[in-house]
Amino acid sequence: MSIGSRIKARRKELGLTQIELGQRVHKSSQVISNWERGYTTGIAAEDLQHLAKALATDVAFFVPNAYTATSQVLGTDQIQMGKVQETLHDSRLNSLIAEYPRLDEKSKDIIDAIVALSKKEY
Repeated sequence: MSIGSRIKARRKELGLTQIELGQRVHKSSQVISNWERGYTTGIAAEDLQHLAKALATDVAFFVPNAYTATSQVLGTDQIQMGKVQETLHDSRLNSLIAEYPRLDEKSKDIIDAIVALSKKEY
């Protein structure tokens, strides 16, 4: 499920319109529409944080694979959707997680391949 699909599903679950969500995150309804339809390639980490707050969820809701993959590499399988354990304080990891939504598909594939290789070593 794409980030846009997750935004739309959560917005509808809460009974919000695109206009209402846009007001909550200080974006136009057109921006919300573009995010939901996948027309915008990458959403800024700050915008994801605002979305998470407006939709009463966690950033991990939008990019669960990034959190899951890094948790498996680090051996912290206890990470759950909506709750990222405080053991993930490495600034490089936080930076990677923040940038992941903005990466193109090829870059995401490279990261996924590195994670897969890393899991073989552990």
